[in-house]
Formats: sequence, structure tokens, C-alpha cells
Amino acid sequence: MIGDMNQSLLAEKGVFDILTPRQALASLWERGLSGSELLKQHSSLIDEFIKEKFFSAFKEPPKGICLVALGGYGRRELFPYSDIDLLLLYEKKQQKNVEKATEAVFYPLWDAGLEVGHGVRTIDACMQDMKKDFFFMVSLLDARPICGDEELFTKLSEKFHALFTGAGARKKFAEDMMMHRRERHKRYGDHTYLLEPNIKEGRGGLRDLHAMIWTGKVLFGLKNLEDFFNAGLLSKDELDAIVKARDNLFVVRNRLHHASGRKNDRLYFEYQEEIAKALRFYDTKDILGVERFMRNVHRNLQTISVASDLFFEHVVDVINPATSSAPGKTLSKGIELLRGRLVLTDKELLEKKPYIIMKAFAISAKENYPIHYRSRKLISAVSSTLDPKWRSSKKCAKYFFEVLANSSDSTVLDQMLDTGFLTAYLPEFEHLRALVIHDVYHVNTVDKHLIESVVQLNRLRGKYPFICQNIDDHNVLLLATFLHDIGKGKGGRHAEKGAEIVKPIGERLGLSESEIDCLSFLVANHLYLIDNATRRDLEDESLILKFARHIKRIDRLSMLYLITIADSLATGPNVWNEWKEALLLEVYHKIAHLLEQHELVDPDRIAAVNWMKQKVSELLGPKAEEILPILPEDYLLSFTPQAISLHMNLREELARDTVICRPEDRGNVWSVLLMTKDRTGLLSKICGTFALYNLGILQAHIFTLKDGTVVDVLDVKSFSSSSFSDIKWDALCNDLKMAVQDRLGLNHRLASKFSRLSGKEHKVSIHPKTKVIIDNKQSDFYTIIEVYAQDSPCLLYNITKTLAEFNINIYKAKIGTSADQVVDVFYVLDNLGQRIEDEELKQEIEKALEFAASSCVF
Repeated sequence: MIGDMNQSLLAEKGVFDILTPRQALASLWERGLSGSELLKQHSSLIDEFIKEKFFSAFKEPPKGICLVALGGYGRRELFPYSDIDLLLLYEKKQQKNVEKATEAVFYPLWDAGLEVGHGVRTIDACMQDMKKDFFFMVSLLDARPICGDEELFTKLSEKFHALFTGAGARKKFAEDMMMHRRERHKRYGDHTYLLEPNIKEGRGGLRDLHAMIWTGKVLFGLKNLEDFFNAGLLSKDELDAIVKARDNLFVVRNRLHHASGRKNDRLYFEYQEEIAKALRFYDTKDILGVERFMRNVHRNLQTISVASDLFFEHVVDVINPATSSAPGKTLSKGIELLRGRLVLTDKELLEKKPYIIMKAFAISAKENYPIHYRSRKLISAVSSTLDPKWRSSKKCAKYFFEVLANSSDSTVLDQMLDTGFLTAYLPEFEHLRALVIHDVYHVNTVDKHLIESVVQLNRLRGKYPFICQNIDDHNVLLLATFLHDIGKGKGGRHAEKGAEIVKPIGERLGLSESEIDCLSFLVANHLYLIDNATRRDLEDESLILKFARHIKRIDRLSMLYLITIADSLATGPNVWNEWKEALLLEVYHKIAHLLEQHELVDPDRIAAVNWMKQKVSELLGPKAEEILPILPEDYLLSFTPQAISLHMNLREELARDTVICRPEDRGNVWSVLLMTKDRTGLLSKICGTFALYNLGILQAHIFTLKDGTVVDVLDVKSFSSSSFSDIKWDALCNDLKMAVQDRLGLNHRLASKFSRLSGKEHKVSIHPKTKVIIDNKQSDFYTIIEVYAQDSPCLLYNITKTLAEFNINIYKAKIGTSADQVVDVFYVLDNLGQRIEDEELKQEIEKALEFAASSCVF
């Protein structure tokens, strides 16, 4: 018999007369235990609890009954809120004692609030069930007896392992394990770079390590990771790295259960900062503590992911041995093609001529030949020993550019990163490895984001041939795309810092002085186009002229255009959209026109206004004499003559109606024409009413004619993914009339609507700091106010209502996103038509807007 209580690791007699298992676990936390030691002690606590209950029911435990720990409990890896998987194994002759044992053990566990995965089976039932249930079979690989008849457990163990004596059974197990591994990755995350990784089930999580060990047990007769090393399946460095990664993930998962107060293996945003602080990851001047913590998490996940991938590639070779012993085909010195895979075998040659490794990666990218896993292990071993001089090799540079140019997916660049070869070649890239940007938009870590940016760039070639034809040096474009965020993790202003970092890289890679200058310019300005397209008035010709003077060359403009799109597509699924694409294309064409025509001088505004007046006059006929004097120049220069004529005809209806509302479906954006008489807080009422109908404003062109008529043209989108026809436009227009007439209580309606919607589902969210910038330099005519804040359906309503309180008139507005924030940009003047110059007033406006944006709780 096993389970003598005197052999307990926590030999405190009667401990559970005083404490519940949960309280006993809390006492372990208070002692400062964590990681694998906490798991072992927790498992021992539960062992003691079970033994105590079992022996209280059976003073002399009968033969033919055994309590068996399965799964994580069997491995002595019991996390704070993990299920306790138990098997009550019995012989049929002990049927009468089964109920007694069940009541003695299972009921107290449930009463203590523990989650118990339990089964009551004979040996024969176990053998039948494991054939039908793969996961039950796997749980038996970690089985251990807790108390009762050890001989009965031994019989089960012998029968179980006899199942795998045949090669066919072992192969079937390995194939099933790999199939379930693929399905698990699809379900929980197929890469290690997710915003909120699953520490247990995701790629590189603890389950990948378990899958390795389980397969090693069945296929190779191994018992633990040390056996993998002894069998030559892991090097000492690999073993040490895996054990360290496993132990670190143990600590994180323990903390995650503790922070969640429940069984939870997904590292949600809401827990990341709390756990980072608990594990003493503090902020520095260059990087947030939570980003340091998440970089550590992702590096651990990546360590296990790479080891697991390499192991299962080996498994595939073992269970599917080659039918031919034909030698490989030599493709180049040191590189062979063997059964469809590239093989590098000569370690000394690779150390002397590292360009051969880069050439192998280039061949892999171009010809789609995978590099053999043993060769990747060899590359990993060699990379850390290479002489730094090889980084200036012209051959290496040539093949590196070939890798970039042929990366239609991320496979080859991922492998260069995973083996350490990429950071050996570009040591400036090392600090980006697994670097996390703590916001909700960057789905990938920075290193993976840059790789994905190159992939996206290569996919854009066919879509934008008219842009690509302006570019002569594609190597500079590729390198700038790959390195555009290399300044991250170095403190603020990452684009400027990156522009300096890339200069010596370009020099090492053999770029000319002019090419290095272009490379640095592209990195410094990789956000220039998208920031200005989404935040500035693209009808302001003087502003377009500034853009053209800054960029200077059509090839640089074209490269910036492609980098912008590739960067956005690689950032995350919610970053790029048709509206941004339209704005970017608009600003591109306007700048390109000036650059191609060499028109880098101020446009003749007076001539343009006079031409518009003539065309509008022709359309309006006799009414022109009355109407033209009330039309501001900005209004005339912002619409076609036909649109202005339509507006003026609709203006006559305002004598009979409070508001004219004309929605139009334009495909990628919905446009709404609004006309009414000017009044205080008009835009805030519009924003609030639109929010009631789940509509957000992307862009607003706001014009007040000299007779007090307001013409607003709004680009809007749906919060709820509704189609244009789903929106109740008539009801919206009616509510808008009531709001304009001060007959609609927007505050209480908005609060009621969005408080009902909050908290219904988990959303990835953090709370960025609100920032307000008031600028008088960017525009010759207006003060520009930028508000950076957490997104909310009512944010725009709060901001515009606050501006109205200062009697500030909004003439144009643009709504965009920057990382985890929205950026609301307003072109404004005061009630006298002047820019806001008074410093004291500017400070008061800033404080009021910060409060309005930060207190937008619904």
C-alpha cells in the first residue's frame, strides 16, 4: 500500500482541520513560493488532503482500490485554479467500497470549492476508454498513484505501455498528437505574438512542451527533458533555455491564476500591468515595465515554440523514413537539396564563409525550398560564434536583399530570426526581438511586425504598378520597410532615432551616400503621409505645397506611400481601411502633381476663386447676384460648381425646415450633407445624435455662409458594422432637428444607450493618457487642436460640446487613429474669427479638453 501520511512533505498533522485547501495554498503564497516549487507544494497539499480523507474512511485500505493523479496534477504541476484530475481505479470485487471512497474523497474536494475532473474505472474500462478518447490516453502518460493499492496501478501501467510496443501504434500516436497540436494552434493562436497570449494552449505555451514530452515518451521511451538531452535530441544550450522558459512561464501562469481569482490561462491586458509589477518589471526611461514583462513572456514562448517545431519536424522524419538513400543534389558549395529540403552540413565551412548561410536563406525564399531542421540547428549553433567582420560582406548583402525581395510570406525571415542568424547579421535588431508595444493595435511584437511589413510590401507590387514605376532603387525601399521601427524601445521619437540607427547599417550593406540619405529619410518620415492625410485639411493648397517641399522627389513620395500601407497592414486587422486608403491616395496624387509639374510655388488663390465664382454664377443664373457675396472663399474652393449650385437650391428649403439632411452611400464611406442655421454647440449636437444611431464621424467639412447658413459635409462610419440601408436615416434626421431645437436630451440618452452596452463581452483595452495639442504653425489660417484619447462612442460629442463652451467655431474636423488612441483634429477660430493666440486661454482649453476626453465614461 502507498500513501502513508507520515511521509508527507507537509507533515503537519491535522492541517486540514484548520485550513481549507484554498487557505493552505494562500499560505504558500505568503511564504513567497512561486514557479515550479509552488506547483509541487500545491500538488503535495492536495495529496495530503486526499490521503487524509481516504484514510479516514478506510482504516485499513482494501486491496483493489487506488486513487490516481492524472494530467497536470499527475506531473505535480498543479496551478492555483487548475482542475484536479483524479481516477478512482478499482477491481470489480471492490464495487461495494467504490461509493464509500467516492464520498470520502470527491465530496470534500467539491465542498472545498475545488474543480475536480474525476473518473471511476476498472483497468478494462480504462483500456477501452483510452482507445476512444485521445486526451484520456494522454493523461495516463502522467499518471501516478496517490494512495491505495499500488499493485493495481502497476497492472494498469503495464497494460497501458504495452499498447505502444508496435511501430504502427507509436506512429499513430505521434500523428494524432501533431494533428491536435495544429488544431490547438488554430484555436488559441498560431503564433507567439498575439496581444493576449494563451500561456498554456497557444503556440509556444506549456502545452507545446507537454506535447514534446508525451511524444518523446511514446516514440523514444524518454521520461523527461534531461532524457532528450541524453538522447541527442537537444543540445545543452537548448535544454537550459527550455527549462528556463518553462520555469518562467510557470511563474507567470501562477500569477495569472492568482490575479484572475479563477482558472485562466490567457494573459489579458487587464492583468498584464498587475503581474508585471508583482514580478518587479518596472518602467525605465526607454520602455514601460509591462513591455519589459511581455517581452520576457514572448521570448519564453518563442523558445518553446522553436524547440517544439524542430522536435516535431524530427518526429515526421522518424515515422516516415526515407525510402531511398540517394545523395542530395549540390546547389552550391556547402548547400545541397535533399528530398526537397536544403541541407547545410559543414560547420567549419559555414564559420569561415557565413555568406553561404545567407545564400541558403535566399534560395529558400526564392525557390520555396524549406531548410532542413538539422541545418537550422546548425545555423543556430554557428551564429553566435561568427566574426563580426562578415557583416560587411558584399555577398551577404546581395543575398540578404534577395531574401527581402522574395519574402512573399514570413517563413524565411522568421527562421533567420529564430536561429539567431538575423540578429548576428544585424545586431541593431536584437533589442527588437519580442519587443511589445503596449497598445491594442500592434498585434505583433516589433520584430514580427517588421518582418510582416516586408511581406506586405512584396504583395503590394501587383496592386500599385503605377506607384512602383516611379521607384528605381527597390533595395532601399525594402531595407527602409524592414527597419522603419528600429528606433522603438529606445525612448520617444522612434522615427528620428531610427533614422540615425540605419545609417551605419546602410553603410555596412554597401549602400551609396545618396542611398543612405534616402534610407534615413524614409525611416524618419515613415508616418509622415498617414499622419497628415488623416489629420490635416487636404483642401489647403498651401499645406500640400509644404508637404511637397518636404518630400522633394517623386521616388521618395512613392516609397513613403508603399511603406505607409505595408506598415499599416502589418500592424493589425483594424488599422487599415478603405477610408484611410482613399485619404492616402488623395494626398499622394496632390503632392505628386506638384512634384511632377515642378510647381513648388504658392498657387494663385485669387484666380481660382474668380474662376469658381464665374462657373457658379453660370449655374445659378439671376440668383447669383444675391448668393455670391455670401459665399466664403474656403467654401468656393472646397466643392465643385455643381455641388455649390445644389447647396444653394437646398438653402431655400431652410425657410420651411429646420435641418436638411441628405445621406449618400459612397461605398467605402457614407457622406451626409447637413444644412441648417448657425447656432451655439451645433457640431456637438450633430455628433451626439449620430452616436445615438451608432454612427461615428471620420471627417467633417464645416462652412458657415455670411448669412448664417451652415453647410456641413460629414464622412461617417457605423460602430456596429451595419450596412447603409440598416440605418434609420429618417428617424436620425428627425432627432437631429429636435436636438438643434434644444428639444432632445442628448446627455441622458447617450448615457443610457452606452451604459447598457458596456461590460457585455471582453474587449482588449488599455487606457492611454489623454493629450491635447494646440498649434498655430501648421496652418496659415486656423488654430489646429489635436486631442489624443481613448476611443469612446461619445468622445467627439464631449469634445465638441467643450469647445462650444469657449465659443470656439469648428471649421474642419478629422478623426483618425494612432496606435491605441483616436486622434481628433479640429481647425478652429474664436468667435471673432481669429486664431487662438492667448497663452492663458490655450492652457484653459487644454485642461478642459483633457477633462472632457478623460471623463467620457459611456
